[in-house]
Amino acid sequence: MRKKIVLAAILATMSAATTAATLEDVVVQGLNTNPEVQRALNARNAVYQEVVQARAGYLPTFDFAGGFGWEKTNNTTTRADGHDNVELHRKELSLSLRQMIFDGFATKQEVERQTARADSADQRVIETAEKYALDAARAYLEVMRRQELLQQAKETLYSHVRIYDQIKRRSESGLGALASIQQAEGRLALAEVNVLAAENNLIDAQASYQRITGMMPEGEFSMPKLEVSYPESREDAVKQALDNHPTLGVAAADTMAAMAQYEAARARWSPRVHLEVDRTWNNDIDGVDGINEDFVAMLRLRYNIYNGGADRARVRQTQHQIEEAKSIAMDTHRQVVQSVELSWNAKDILERQIPYLQQHVVASEQTRNSYQKQFNIGQRSLLDLLDTENEVFSAKNDLTNALYDHMISEYRLLNGMGQLLDTLQLVLPEPNLGNVKSEQEPG
Repeated sequence: MRKKIVLAAILATMSAATTAATLEDVVVQGLNTNPEVQRALNARNAVYQEVVQARAGYLPTFDFAGGFGWEKTNNTTTRADGHDNVELHRKELSLSLRQMIFDGFATKQEVERQTARADSADQRVIETAEKYALDAARAYLEVMRRQELLQQAKETLYSHVRIYDQIKRRSESGLGALASIQQAEGRLALAEVNVLAAENNLIDAQASYQRITGMMPEGEFSMPKLEVSYPESREDAVKQALDNHPTLGVAAADTMAAMAQYEAARARWSPRVHLEVDRTWNNDIDGVDGINEDFVAMLRLRYNIYNGGADRARVRQTQHQIEEAKSIAMDTHRQVVQSVELSWNAKDILERQIPYLQQHVVASEQTRNSYQKQFNIGQRSLLDLLDTENEVFSAKNDLTNALYDHMISEYRLLNGMGQLLDTLQLVLPEPNLGNVKSEQEPG
């Protein structure tokens, strides 16, 4: 509560008539337009279609073929009729049906693999959206930070101008030394430099904001309000991250996809059985004038005996891919834990620093005010007065940076736990999937 009160007081100078979009508005617009988020959504849609393709392996296929042309035939049939060469106008028409009966469960494993890939793509969309939300929050808060630091630099410049005018009037009245004016001019020039540097940093922050969000930073931003209950301990935060983080979901789904791919590779060692039905309507075929029709319904078994060891190599390949996916999952686990711990530590340390930085600001301002009074009666030098102004400027900068760093650490922690979108009460845009969902339903 104390931190929010102090933050409100520090940002009071930023209350202007024009108000820019809130952070929530920025993230919502970005989810609909950000190229990385849109790429992830389209990648997910593509994988969903691959699930449909895999499920098609359970269904029959129908093929139609037709042809008309000319043939010249010389075979035992034509020679038996006393003709060495028979020329006919050949006509072909056929329908074929193929239905998989058994393929070593290759289709089943392919469906499971593509379904796992779809789960991975779902988690990738959430991961990308969480990352964008964090980047947008950082950019948003960075613009606010740079606006505040620029305001502080301008206030310090105004103080130096006031002191310089005061010293100049004393010098003109014969009470001030030339060295005092030179000191004041030097500090005034440094204050001007600080304002220019702050303006440059603000421009950089605005450019970064525009790159990330795709919007111009117009108007004065409003301070985001985070209303969330954080875990009581670092261990609880890590546990929530391990339960919710989308990157872990991606790694787990990729491992399942690799295992299904391994089983699909083993299916190559099994025989395959298909129901094959063919119906033909042909005329003038192979030198025989007249109708030539067939209807054939067969159960056919095919079993590869040897293909150069390619199937065995494929199985070994997929075994290595499973181990690779497991290693990636293990590394992802470590990265998620490290990210949460770093964010927790940053948040905790900054929370403990802020009260001392607040005390530093108050003490510096009190010292400056006292030195101003003592300077007016000749008990303090100009250098002492200028030093206190710089001390106040530095103390305010440190406090402002700590406050914004603390808020960013809160967003980092929420992102590390996979809860940033939920905390912002944001819903990912629904992808345009057509009839994919209904096609995926088991029949």
